[in-house]
Amino acid sequence: MRAEAREAVVRLNRNVIWVAGAALVMWGACALAQEAPPKPELLVVFQEHVKPAKGDEYTATVKDMVALLKEEKADSPAFDLWVFSAPDFTYTYVTPMSSMGDLDTMHEAWSALYKGPDKTKWEALDGRISDAILGSNRNIVARVVSASYKPKKARLSEEEAKYRWFDVFTIVPGKEKDFVGLCKGLADLAAKAGYTDSWNTYSVVVGDKIPCFLVVSPARDQADYAESDRAFTKAVGEEGKKLFSQIMAVTQHYDGHGEWYRPELSYQTPTRLKTLEIEEGPEKMEEKADAPVEPKDEVKAPAPAPTPAKPPVKGTKK
Repeated sequence: MRAEAREAVVRLNRNVIWVAGAALVMWGACALAQEAPPKPELLVVFQEHVKPAKGDEYTATVKDMVALLKEEKADSPAFDLWVFSAPDFTYTYVTPMSSMGDLDTMHEAWSALYKGPDKTKWEALDGRISDAILGSNRNIVARVVSASYKPKKARLSEEEAKYRWFDVFTIVPGKEKDFVGLCKGLADLAAKAGYTDSWNTYSVVVGDKIPCFLVVSPARDQADYAESDRAFTKAVGEEGKKLFSQIMAVTQHYDGHGEWYRPELSYQTPTRLKTLEIEEGPEKMEEKADAPVEPKDEVKAPAPAPTPAKPPVKGTKK
């Protein structure tokens, strides 16, 4: 995250934090009254749109940034970055959050780098990045467990799945709950058919497109995703096609694209690496959630990310 972007995140947070907070509280209402509401999994999804002629310069700068983080042994969770890139020169940075309050902590952690002994180096990196990009955007997304799908035995391991297909659905306001319910219906059909590829669905709780959902599907590459898509279409059959038609009926705008995981541009803190024991992507964290996060009709949400497809996406490509 660059200095300007960090400031924008904090401003965005202060302007809409009460909306996002209310949404998260409503999502937790599905728990029993005497129990604490389940904590939703949150991700900051920050994107930079790179000038095509500056692609090599940009990646070289990000590598220098990662090297500097390693040199400083940066260990705040704010520095945990899983990076993905798309053919249109969009670079996506995914950072996990434990709560909305982490935004201030993240801002403080990044700002501290610019006040430390390597201040000049960080400012130079910012300048190089600014020169290489056309613009940036950021979202905070929450995983919707009931609209996601995890097979009993996945076809691909985390190490094999270095590609992600992102389906982005901008929903008709007030139809969020319908969208989640329809995705759950597709997940139920996939489970019944023994479909072996997973997907994760996210609702954007802070961002510039509301309400919006991301559905993220892992694959080996684009060809592997296309094959998985065909398998999904066959698995859900005619009933699945009807559900998808209903999903499109509550969708205002749809976009689908693929991105590659870029380990050489990513950074995980020493603490996270110790916790995970091996370097893993955001999906491993997603597996820890065992309580559904259900948006109510009135919840507004537009990422990504990461990081996220199958329910709505499968069988939809022309």
